[in-house]
Amino acid sequence: MSSPSVLSLLVACLTLSGCGEALHSQQPPPKWTTGFWLWQGSPARTVVLPAPLDVLYFQAGTIEGGDVYNRGWSVFANLPAELPSAREYWIVLRFGHQSVPDASIAEAVAKRASELRALAQLRHQWNVVGLQLDIDSPTRLLPEYAKFLGEVRKGLPPEIQISITALLDWFHDGTAVTEVINHVDEFVPQFYDVGKPNLYAGGPVVAARLDGATWGSVFNRFQKRFRIGVSSFGRALRVTGGRPEAMSPSYIYNDLAPVDVAGNPAFRLEVSKNAVDELVLTYRATREVSLGYNRFPPGEAIQFILPTSAEIRSATESARKIGGYCSGVIFFRWPSSSEILAMEPDEALAAAGVPPEVKKEPDSIEAIDGGCAAVKCVDIYLLDSTPLRPAPVRYRIHSSEQLEYFLPEGKIPIRMAGPSDLELSLPPYGGRRRMQLGRAVSATRSDFTVQEVK
Repeated sequence: MSSPSVLSLLVACLTLSGCGEALHSQQPPPKWTTGFWLWQGSPARTVVLPAPLDVLYFQAGTIEGGDVYNRGWSVFANLPAELPSAREYWIVLRFGHQSVPDASIAEAVAKRASELRALAQLRHQWNVVGLQLDIDSPTRLLPEYAKFLGEVRKGLPPEIQISITALLDWFHDGTAVTEVINHVDEFVPQFYDVGKPNLYAGGPVVAARLDGATWGSVFNRFQKRFRIGVSSFGRALRVTGGRPEAMSPSYIYNDLAPVDVAGNPAFRLEVSKNAVDELVLTYRATREVSLGYNRFPPGEAIQFILPTSAEIRSATESARKIGGYCSGVIFFRWPSSSEILAMEPDEALAAAGVPPEVKKEPDSIEAIDGGCAAVKCVDIYLLDSTPLRPAPVRYRIHSSEQLEYFLPEGKIPIRMAGPSDLELSLPPYGGRRRMQLGRAVSATRSDFTVQEVK
């Protein structure tokens, strides 16, 4: 950690190094950029791309306060240990309430952003160009939001730009959105989860269709740089009701994957596409069944809504047609290390027309010592390069030594097919990128290989 004197000096030097951008109008952006948001949570997926990203917005922390407990206002934010390589970085601070932070915290927000920018350059040589505020202000509170942004601007050195995420509701006639945008260098309209807080009222969708002809004139009138927020993530939810058209969502699952349902014979898979070309996997209960702590009567379902290349391609093409001050698309989000419902970054970039596509690593087996004393035991994992295959797949896993026995993990469909072989059968969309298969026991150390059985 840097000493206070070194950090203070670096902040001061950075403050004097730039001239800033105009707050009101700009020249149209010189080039198109493509990037990602990276959100806090589990570690980010390690993906080696052939070139740095144009831009990466990374959530460094949150603004806290204004809750039912009447706690004071504060900012909690730190740099991640690692980030994907990018030419340009933005620090993101999130406020998690449907409100606006109190103006009293604006100075602390600006101070922490300046400190993090200095640390990013000192420790990692990251080119942090600005602060993005992710605040879902109700439309009626936009005048307050504008005042808050004005106070943040006062505390920032001129070379640190301000960006905001923007809800589409703000751009209706008669709102104070112009006051808000006057205080920022960039805004990013979000074309996903448009139905909040009345979640999914329009049906099973995450992404929102982008009509460039309609929205172009709305956004370009501010003469300010903007990028379009595009969905590249999926979601799992429980749907209830009678006929399919009458079903409504009642619960969102944050850690459920198709593999958790696909092998259960009490669910029937229905595959479809929604209005924006996302893939919809509906696992409908054919009889009463329990899944964890949840019971499903016949007819109720778990639904997975997944991004597709067609959806990404359509959104990007529509954004490009906007022209003017539109400077690119930002995908939400860069997946975490264990996430399966978000599209791989290289796939999203390829769908957006950013070559070249990264060559996928072949499927492989990871073996972790199980710590047994008298025998050699290992916990084996399948590293699956394409977990959401639309067809069933069989794997043959070979051990270099004969196995004494094998203990499957849970209800994984794997069995011994010989003294040195295991056979794994996965249903459509039934994989994970890293799937624990079970524990293998042998007299001596063994190496494992995997091959798909055609």
